[in-house]
Amino acid sequence: MNAKELEIAMWEAAKNRNAKAFLEVVDKDAIMVCGGFRCSGADYAEIIKEFDVASYEITGFEKVVETEELCQVHYVIKITVSDPVNKDLEGAFHITSTWKMLGGTWKLVFNMDSRIFRVE
Repeated sequence: MNAKELEIAMWEAAKNRNAKAFLEVVDKDAIMVCGGFRCSGADYAEIIKEFDVASYEITGFEKVVETEELCQVHYVIKITVSDPVNKDLEGAFHITSTWKMLGGTWKLVFNMDSRIFRVE
């Protein structure tokens, strides 16, 4: 399994506001905890139709656990937005995702983010 490619596919779908492509890799019943808000994968697919991701960069990608049927990953993502109105969505975040083999296909079943605050 190439978990990083799956994560990139998910982020590209979000960047392109493509709900159909998003649900090709995210289970409709996935638990999504983003920005303190909890919803399903299907709910989040609707949210990304209005998403504003101009660019993103994934660093520090690591597999936490991997079996034949389950994979959990962690990484840091840096997001920029295109519209200044959405500046509060911009920044760096810790991401953890859990992928599960469902019906012969890897699907995201859990995703959670945590904003990284830097004190200077």
